[in-house]
Amino acid sequence: MDLCTNCGEKLNESSKFCPNCGSRVAIDHKNMPSVLETRIEIKKNRSKTRLVVGVGTIIGLLLVISVTLLVKDFYKPEPKLNVAATKKIDQSKDKDVENNDQDSHDQPSTEQESSNPSSTEYILPTSDKGVMSEEDVANLTKDQLRLARNEIYARHGYVFKSQDLQTYFSGKSWYQPDPSFDGSLNEIEKENVNFIKAREDSL
Repeated sequence: MDLCTNCGEKLNESSKFCPNCGSRVAIDHKNMPSVLETRIEIKKNRSKTRLVVGVGTIIGLLLVISVTLLVKDFYKPEPKLNVAATKKIDQSKDKDVENNDQDSHDQPSTEQESSNPSSTEYILPTSDKGVMSEEDVANLTKDQLRLARNEIYARHGYVFKSQDLQTYFSGKSWYQPDPSFDGSLNEIEKENVNFIKAREDSL
């Protein structure tokens, strides 16, 4: 049984006013959930649900974008086919040049100068100043390598015993025959001669 909070009079459970002092009986909210609290809880739950859904949506979109980019990169057509086709064309050109060199072995001056991609009269313009690399000789045919190797001697005016070499280098404006040249080369030239010879032998 409840008591009046104003005068302490005993109250019936159904009483809304105190029979002694007439004060309004306070309702016991201990066991009754507050409407305000209930609304706040509902709003909190809705906010949490929306937050979870929002975060999940963002994560899902990021995953979809990432997977899409990965798939595009994976299936992106690589230019290897074009490179391969270019290499085949270049190789066929090299074969044509090599055949022309072999066919014109006795008259190399005109044919081999036209097949030489260099704008100078030299096959290897710096073979007397710097050590050659694989890149420098990668596109040269076996006959061109032979000329490039002998070009090192021709710079010094070496008089060739082979008629085709003598004819070829005699057609160069820079070639000055020097019968007194004994074949001596500097260290860079020696290394280049050996390197080019090894390349010749490998073809």
